[in-house]
Amino acid sequence: MARRFGASEDELRCLATGDLARFPPRERAALEFAEKLTLDSNCVGDALFSELRRHFDEGEIVEIAAVAGIFNYFNRFNNALQMEPTR
Repeated sequence: MARRFGASEDELRCLATGDLARFPPRERAALEFAEKLTLDSNCVGDALFSELRRHFDEGEIVEIAAVAGIFNYFNRFNNALQMEPTR
């Protein structure tokens, strides 16, 4: 899906390896937030929220959280049912 929306092979490689430093600050903040929500949603710290607020308004932050949460749900649902992705 990322390719369809214009992600480069280099960006996909960086995402796969967790190398977020190559992304612009705005994108990096959103990606770090999504990653934190996925790995440990109880520990999103003040520093990360401060960085998010430099780039996004409150509504946009809620939207990033909603999208990350929905995709986490779909991934867990599909993994539990051993569903294979379709193209």
